Amino acid sequence: MTQMAGRKPGDLEHAIRGETRLIGGLQLYRPQLNAAVIEDLLAWPGRGELGALVARLEAHIKRKTFFDAYAEAMVARHLLQRGCSLRFEVKTPAGRTCDFEVSSGDQRFFLHVKRLDTDRPKQKKLAISSRLRVLERIERPYVVGVRWREDLDDDDMQRFVTEASRFIGHARVGEEHVALDGHGRELGGVRIVAPSDGSHVTLAIGLPSGFIDQTRRISKLLRKAYEQFMPKALNVILVCTSHEEDVADFETALLGEHVERWDTFPPRGRRIAHGRAADGFWASASRPDSTVAGWFHFVPSNADMRARLWFREGAAIDPVRQQWLEGLFDGGRR
Repeated sequence: MTQMAGRKPGDLEHAIRGETRLIGGLQLYRPQLNAAVIEDLLAWPGRGELGALVARLEAHIKRKTFFDAYAEAMVARHLLQRGCSLRFEVKTPAGRTCDFEVSSGDQRFFLHVKRLDTDRPKQKKLAISSRLRVLERIERPYVVGVRWREDLDDDDMQRFVTEASRFIGHARVGEEHVALDGHGRELGGVRIVAPSDGSHVTLAIGLPSGFIDQTRRISKLLRKAYEQFMPKALNVILVCTSHEEDVADFETALLGEHVERWDTFPPRGRRIAHGRAADGFWASASRPDSTVAGWFHFVPSNADMRARLWFREGAAIDPVRQQWLEGLFDGGRR
């Protein structure tokens, strides 16, 4: 690692071997980064406030703080490529800071980028028993998560499927069941994740180690971003995480857990109405100033990022502005 002593923040022209021009965190984490992104970052010290973001990347050598800043840099690069003007770390009247002020023509918003390292075990290639397909024949309109012990023999798998079938036949959204063998050892687990559009069960295969839920950690980031909002302006929260599967947890954190609703009529052809619990970031009338939020899969080795946006139901969002935002983040409609 190159010594930082005596260097001025943003002084990227000091050579390490004459050709890299990288110092600090950029050099330390270079093998994990995208070369095209790095080359673009090297041009930023001459672009006003963006030089401060590059200086932050140089200064951070701890993994978390470096990649927090790198996520911001990826988003900034994405917006610059789409013709936006950016101001970095804009102060609010309350003394907080917005990560970016983004403007293009007569459109403007304040952006808050939050990153979460999500810990999911590396997914092995699971041998999926044909017996599990029996569960997909059950006539209940739910997404059902299933996981099982990898060393189950045929008899144990049959026992697991039988127990899972019984549970799915009467369970409600959010409920979970753990199946045990005759010796009290765990065979696997079943969870009713959410309602589905179909008439039969849709399986979501989980990891043998259990169901991973990042909802609470994402909720904390959403609340932190809200505290940094610029008043009387459009604020957009953008959360990035390490795994594609995290998008479901982001949606739950934003909108609330799936629940059965007995205070409303179900859709035609359904016996039960479903909705969202009051534990979501956007639940009821809470946090009325937040109307747009998004998520993207953070992959430092990629040159591009693509966000998926949610617009708060019932919020008065100008259609032109909504279309602009959707196009800006590559049209990630739900």
